[in-house]
Amino acid sequence: MSYPSPGPAGPPQPTGAYPPGGQYPQPNVLGNHPVPGQRRNRQVLVGIVVAVLMAIAGLAIFAIVADSTGAGGFTWGMAFAMVPVIPVIGLYLWLDRYEPEPTKYILFALCWGAFIATLVAIFINTEVAKQLAETGAGGDRSAVFVAPPVEEFAKGAVILLLALVRRKEFDGIIDGLVYAGMVGVGFAFTENILYYGRIFSELSHEAGSDEGLRGVLVLFVLRGVMSPFAHPLFTSFTAIGIGIAVRHRSTAVRYLAPVVGYLAAVLAHAAWNASASWAEGTGFLVAYFLLMVPIFIGMVAFALVLRSREGKMIASRLYDYVRFGWLVAPEVPLIATMRGRKALRQNARRYGGQAEAAAKAFQQNATDLAYLRDKIVRQVIGPEALQDEKRLLDELRARRASVPFPPMPAFPQAMPPGGPGMPGPGGPGGPGVQDAPIGYGAPPAGPGGYGAPQPGYPSGQPGYPAGQPGYPPGPPGSQGSPGGYGPYPPSQ
Repeated sequence: MSYPSPGPAGPPQPTGAYPPGGQYPQPNVLGNHPVPGQRRNRQVLVGIVVAVLMAIAGLAIFAIVADSTGAGGFTWGMAFAMVPVIPVIGLYLWLDRYEPEPTKYILFALCWGAFIATLVAIFINTEVAKQLAETGAGGDRSAVFVAPPVEEFAKGAVILLLALVRRKEFDGIIDGLVYAGMVGVGFAFTENILYYGRIFSELSHEAGSDEGLRGVLVLFVLRGVMSPFAHPLFTSFTAIGIGIAVRHRSTAVRYLAPVVGYLAAVLAHAAWNASASWAEGTGFLVAYFLLMVPIFIGMVAFALVLRSREGKMIASRLYDYVRFGWLVAPEVPLIATMRGRKALRQNARRYGGQAEAAAKAFQQNATDLAYLRDKIVRQVIGPEALQDEKRLLDELRARRASVPFPPMPAFPQAMPPGGPGMPGPGGPGGPGVQDAPIGYGAPPAGPGGYGAPQPGYPSGQPGYPAGQPGYPPGPPGSQGSPGGYGPYPPSQ
């Protein structure tokens, strides 16, 4: 198959595997056609099986923890372990706002960390501790040399599983970080119940429940306040390796990146565990400020840079479709910038819930399309992507008509005027502008509007004139949409 790729500067020519105006690609061989609803029924069945297995694992691990902590310790442990869960989950979901992962997969990763990974870890760690004659809560050797590789493998396995099962939708490092956050939060939740419950039980038997509660508060400050991101942070290294693998064409990188990420996760986890016993416990504070805090700050900065680049990638790929008339340029910032996404949804909300739902669906559809095109350009996806692109383009065109767009906003940071494929000085079409496209009025003057167009943002219709050499007329019913056909023609 051939993949569209950026061409030289100048008037762009329609690219793709099929000529402009041609027929949609047809499969050479028709596969099996399931009866209507068959696939959905299979998904429901798989969901039920997974839910049952998670429930069994949850009951098993909670029974083990409750037996180790006692009823009072389990209750207090559960109460304190719940405190950091919601804020940490909220921060990871905030990071994933461009293309939010489906709720069912978020819950799956969360439950995997809380039930499956902890169940695997507690059995292996306990058995190895017995072999090393380290009883009770374990000893230094098992905590440093056994727990990190076991726990990071148990947590990282679900990220690899989701990357394989959702290989078309798993888009890279951001998705991996979100799943790492979920599995890490789930693992830390169950582990904290065990630690809080044990210290409450031990101190209560020695000096009463008040002393036990004070011990839980001290441990909560160390684990729930100072280091609630510890497990998500360690697993993030594995997630970065998997995210690099899914976006790279090299076979060596695809296999080695997850392994290197896993080893980095194990090393960071082992160093953290070792610090708790080093220098009679004072090593914890040294490791916290010299290791944990810098790594955490670096990971946060890395994630924010990735999300910023994510928005630029979405804008870049959507401008490919602007060139061919599937979108108009003012729509791109409404999809590729957080400010623009909010502006479109707020404007749609004025017309009712149905209009707001249509705006959200339009943004999600266009975002999925941008990610798919990025994979096509990178050549990290198979030829089935062409059919997926066709489907997404048809959906985009169908949804666009029901979206109430706001007046033209001023988002110059997402608009490359004068560059290849854009109007303005230096770009095709010259400095002239045309009338604004349907759906965009003049910017209102006064409070509540966007005001006059900002410098660097075209005030007229973007794109290419319909008469541009090499471009056929726009899609039927497009009301003068600029340009010609893109990688696929619209439905005839």
